[in-house]
Amino acid sequence: MNYKKLLISSIVVMAALSTQVYAKELQAQVQKNTANSAKTVKSAPVQYSTQAYPEISRLIEYNHCAEADEKIRQLLNLKPNDVNLLALRTVSMAKQHKLDPAQKELDKLLKQYPKNPVLHYAQGLVYLQRTTSSDVAYIKNTRGLINNSIKEFVNAVNLNSKYYEAYNAMGVATLKLGNKNDAVDLFNTALKINPSFATAYDNIGIVEMMNGNLDSAENYFMKAMKYNTHNPTAWYHMAQVETRRGNYSKALTWVNHSVHVNPNSSPALTLQGELYLKQGNQAAAINSFKKAQIVKPENSRPYLNLATIYENRADEEFAMEQLKTAIAINPNYQEGKLRIANMALHIKKYDQALDYYSKLVGDSNYNDEAIVGLANTYYEMSKERGNNEGITTNKEVYLAYDYINQAIEKCPEDLKLHLAKLKLARLVHQEPLSRDSLNYIIQAAGNNLMDSVIKGEAYLAMGREKDAVYTFENAINFSNSVDDDLYLAEILVHNKQFRTARLALQKALTKDPDNIIAKNGIAYINLCETKSNEFFDIAQREYQQNNYATAIEYCNRAIDFYHNSPQIAKLKAMSYEKELNYRGAIKYYQQYLAMNPNASDKAEIDKKIEKFKTKAK
Repeated sequence: MNYKKLLISSIVVMAALSTQVYAKELQAQVQKNTANSAKTVKSAPVQYSTQAYPEISRLIEYNHCAEADEKIRQLLNLKPNDVNLLALRTVSMAKQHKLDPAQKELDKLLKQYPKNPVLHYAQGLVYLQRTTSSDVAYIKNTRGLINNSIKEFVNAVNLNSKYYEAYNAMGVATLKLGNKNDAVDLFNTALKINPSFATAYDNIGIVEMMNGNLDSAENYFMKAMKYNTHNPTAWYHMAQVETRRGNYSKALTWVNHSVHVNPNSSPALTLQGELYLKQGNQAAAINSFKKAQIVKPENSRPYLNLATIYENRADEEFAMEQLKTAIAINPNYQEGKLRIANMALHIKKYDQALDYYSKLVGDSNYNDEAIVGLANTYYEMSKERGNNEGITTNKEVYLAYDYINQAIEKCPEDLKLHLAKLKLARLVHQEPLSRDSLNYIIQAAGNNLMDSVIKGEAYLAMGREKDAVYTFENAINFSNSVDDDLYLAEILVHNKQFRTARLALQKALTKDPDNIIAKNGIAYINLCETKSNEFFDIAQREYQQNNYATAIEYCNRAIDFYHNSPQIAKLKAMSYEKELNYRGAIKYYQQYLAMNPNASDKAEIDKKIEKFKTKAK
C-alpha cells in the first residue's frame, strides 16, 4: 500500500476544506513533506511510537477511559517520564472532555517533544472537542477550531503514516465541515491500515445513515459491533436507524443497551426519552431528559423536549423555563422566543409576552408573527382591564400600529395582519380604521377554516357577538379532520365561545371516539360551565340585594368561565342599567339578544336599547 500517496491526498483534501491562506500554507507543507515523508517516518525515534501501549490505546479509542487511566497511572509510577504514557494520558483527557487540563499538559509536552504524533493527535482532539463546548467564544470559532484540529491530525500522520486513529479523527473533522465524500475516504484509509478498527466502521455507518441508506448503515454498525463487542456508540446508532424505520420498540432496546453501558451519553439519554414518548411513557421520558441535562447541560435538545411535554400538559411556566435555558445555550434560537411569547400571552404574563415578541420584531422569519403577537397582547390587556388605560404608553401602541402597517405593505393579503390592525385601531380609538379592516377581512376571507376563524375573531373584536357566533358555527363546516376540529375548538375556547367549541369537539369524537384531547376539552368546558353557574348565582343574589357593582363583578367572573350565557349578559346589562351606565347596558343587552335571538322579551329589550342610545349621547 502506498501510504505516501494517501498522506499527500489527505493533506490536499484538508487544504481544500480550509481557508485560502491556510490552504496555501498546507500546500507548501505538502511539497516540503512529499520528498521526505518516508524518511521522516523511518527516522522517528522509538520513544514516539503510537504502538508502545496498544492495549491502552485501544481502551481509550473505545471510550473505556477509566480503565485506561488506571493502567497509565500504575505504569507512570514505574516510569514517570515515559512520553508515550504522558501522551496517551492527554488523549484520554481529551476524550473525556477534560479539555483545560489536557491543554495545559499539551502546552508543556509539545515544547519538549514537538515530533510526537500522539501529542499532535491529542491536540487535534482538544480542538475538535472544543466545537461542542458551551463556551460562546469557542462556539463562534467552530470552523477555526476544526481547521486547527485538521492541521494537528495532518501533523500526526506526517510523523506516523500508519496512524489510523488520526486518519479517522481527520475524517470526523472533515465531516463536521460537511464534506461527506472526503470523510469516507479518510475513514476507509484508517480501515486499510487497520481492517478491524471498529470506530471507522461506525463513522462510515453514520455517513450512510445521513444519506438515507439505512440498510448499508446497519451493515457498517454491525461490523463495528463485531470488532468491538462492547460498543455503546454503535448500539446508539442502531437505535437511530430503527427510529428512522419507525421500529420504536427495537430502537428502545438498542438505546437501553447503550445507556446501560455508557450512562453518561447525553445524546443516547435524549433519544431514550424521545422513544419513551413515542410509547406514551411520559414519566420515563421526563426522567431521561433530566438525566441528559445533568450529563451535558450545554445540550439544548433535552430542554426543548421537556418544554414540549410541559406545554402539552398546560404547564406553561415549566415549559417557559426550559425554553429560556435553551435560549441561554443558543441565543439565536428564535423559535424558542416565539414559543415563550405565545405561552406568556396565553397565561396572561403580558409584560413577558411583550418583551419576547419585541425581540423578534425585525427578524425576517418571525417579524409578522411577532407584531401580530404584540397586537394581541395589547388587545388582551385592554380587555382584561376594561379599557386601554395604563396597558402601555401611547407611543408603544402607535409603534406597534406602524409595524402592522409596514407588514401589511409587504403582505397585503395576510388576514392575520389585518385582524391585528383592527385590534390596535380599536385601542387607539380609530373606529373608521377598525371598520375598514373588518370590511377587508369580510370581503377577502375565503370559504375555509382559517379564514372563517379570523373573520369570527374580527367580529368579536368589533363587539358583533351575533355575527361572530354565526361565523364560528359556520367554520365547523370547513373542518375536515380531527386535527381541524381540535384546532378550531382551541381557538373557540380561547375566545370563550364554549357552546361552539363543544360542537367542534363532539364532531372530533364522532371521527375518533377515544380521542383523549377532545374528551378533556369537553370536560374542561363542563367544569367552566359549573364554575360560571356558581358565580352567576352569587351575582343574582347581589342584584336582588341592590349591590349592583358587586353583581357586575360576579357576572364578570361568570363570563370568564363561560362566555356564551345569555342570562349572564342580561343580568350584567340590568346591573349597568340600575347604575345608569347606559353604554354598558346597551352593550350587554345587545349581547343577550345576539346569544338568544328568539328571546320572549326581545321587543322590550330593543326598546330599551333605543332609549338608552339617546341617553348615552
